Amino acid sequence: MKFVFIAHLAIVALLSGCATSVPVPAGMKAGQFVTFKCEGGISFQARVAEDGSTVRVRYEGGYELDNKGAGVYEADGWKLITQGPSSPELIHNGKSIGKNCKAA
Repeated sequence: MKFVFIAHLAIVALLSGCATSVPVPAGMKAGQFVTFKCEGGISFQARVAEDGSTVRVRYEGGYELDNKGAGVYEADGWKLITQGPSSPELIHNGKSIGKNCKAA
């Protein structure tokens, strides 16, 4: 009986080690603000949470965007796309603010 219990605990430990976490978007650092410079001369700062659940964006104010999956963070009319051909791209109310941004 002890063997079954110990084997069960070992399996649980192995599976918990395999749990996937949200990857940090390219150019960003977990817990640190990074400045991005975009086409058209705009710049903004972004900081991803340690667990990847949110991104804090500083551009004409500060905004906490929730991870919606597939490299998209969004809230209150703001969207940050971190994957794709013109990413990173910052969008407000459907209008692109800055795209093809590079970490400075």
